[in-house]
Amino acid sequence: MELKTAFDPQHAQAAHENTILASAVLPEGMTAPFQHAWGYLDKPGEMERHRHPKEEVYFFFKGKGFVFVDGEEIPVAPGDVVRIPPDALHTVINRENAELLWAALWWNVL
Repeated sequence: MELKTAFDPQHAQAAHENTILASAVLPEGMTAPFQHAWGYLDKPGEMERHRHPKEEVYFFFKGKGFVFVDGEEIPVAPGDVVRIPPDALHTVINRENAELLWAALWWNVL
């Protein structure tokens, strides 16, 4: 039984048009009322800008960066949580030559 997970870039897959690495946050086989993914940038770069009808929340664990939400750029660091409203154009930006790690959770809009 797997009770713990951690992000491992060696086991992550390219996501968002190959702009980030991503993997599941929760242990395999665990069900939750939301979807989830680790997001990871290890050098200067930006996740593909996108929008979707689902609300999303980003929890930052490592590094410093920025979240762009509908024209506003918000600085982020470990411990920060950012809400992404439904249909908002958004991305994560890393301007450092260092790791930036966050967990994203999203769910169907009620």
